[in-house]
Amino acid sequence: MTVQVSPDRSRLVKFGHPLEWILSTLGALNCLIVPAMFTYSQFSQPGTYLADFWPFPAIYFIEIALFGLGCLISVAKNNPDRGSAWNYLPWISAGGLLAFVILGAWTIGFFLIPALLFLIGVGIISDRRKKDNLALHFIIFIGSAMVQSIIVFFVLFME
Repeated sequence: MTVQVSPDRSRLVKFGHPLEWILSTLGALNCLIVPAMFTYSQFSQPGTYLADFWPFPAIYFIEIALFGLGCLISVAKNNPDRGSAWNYLPWISAGGLLAFVILGAWTIGFFLIPALLFLIGVGIISDRRKKDNLALHFIIFIGSAMVQSIIVFFVLFME
C-alpha cells in the first residue's frame, strides 16, 4: 500500500518552505549590506587607510557576512533528516549574530537586529517543518552566542 503525497507537500520536501527562503535571503542581504555600509563609512573619511581597517573590524565584518551566507546555504541544502548538522546552521548563525548585536549595541549591533530575527525565524520554521528538536536548537543558539562572545573578548584583549 502506497501513500499519496500531495504536490504541495512534496514541493516543500524538495525546496523547503518559501518563507524560509525569503527570511534567509533577507537575513543574508542584511548581513552583507550592513558591514558594507560601515566599511564605506570608514573609508569615506579623509586619511583612512586599509591598514587602519585590517585586521579589525574587517574580520568581524567578514564573520557577519559568513553568518548570513551560512544560513542561506543551510536553507538551500534543505536536508530533511532530523538531527542533521545542516539543521543546526541557522541557529549557530543566529547565535553568532546575537553576540554581535549585544557587544556592538551602540555601533553595528542595532542594524543587525533584523538579520538576527530573520535567522531565528528560519530556524523556527525549519524545526517546525522537519519536526526537529527546537529546545536543543535553542541551546545551540545560546551556546554559539556565548562562544562568539568569548572569541570577540579574547581577540580584543590580545590586540
